[in-house]
Amino acid sequence: MGLLYTVGHSQHDFEYFSNLLKNNNINYLLDVRSTPYSKYAETYNREHLSKLLLEKNITYSYMGKYFGARPENIELYNEEGYLDFEKVAQSELFIKGMKNVILGLNRGNNIALMCTEKDPIDCHRAILVARAFSLSGVNVTHILPDGKLQTQKELDERLLDMYFPDRAQLSIFNFNSVINDEENLKIAYKERNKEIGYHLRNRQHAVV
Repeated sequence: MGLLYTVGHSQHDFEYFSNLLKNNNINYLLDVRSTPYSKYAETYNREHLSKLLLEKNITYSYMGKYFGARPENIELYNEEGYLDFEKVAQSELFIKGMKNVILGLNRGNNIALMCTEKDPIDCHRAILVARAFSLSGVNVTHILPDGKLQTQKELDERLLDMYFPDRAQLSIFNFNSVINDEENLKIAYKERNKEIGYHLRNRQHAVV
């Protein structure tokens, strides 16, 4: 079985970016941006990026329809107006996309899910997509801008530190600390979703 990674292009020079992929033996890059274009990073526009990656023997595929952070289906947004990651992860399109990725992994491909943000903790690729794969039993590793790797479990710890910084002290007096961490992690993901999830008020200013 192949390995699943995530990466942010972070407006890197393409040679640097491609080396991040090559260093991890990635042969498939799946673009999970809703809009695979940017006037600030034209290198990473869909058609241009696909051509550049092909020259590096890496296959590009656009998967924003399945995993994008700005879906058109209004039912996937909550009453407060922002995208509900849990609803998205249970949607038909998202599940279909997951099945296709797992099929690719089972065929031995090393796959990277690409979005824009340099730090996965700030991006739906980790808080939504990688989280869903992790819960389904697929290990996910995030490629950081400096080339270092961070597992989804390590990102979980970062989230717990972010939203529950005093949990280590509290666990000394609580024998159910493991259970509490599981519950706290669910809360942490919900909070991060609230902070980074796309809001419908921005819809009129965005192309989806």
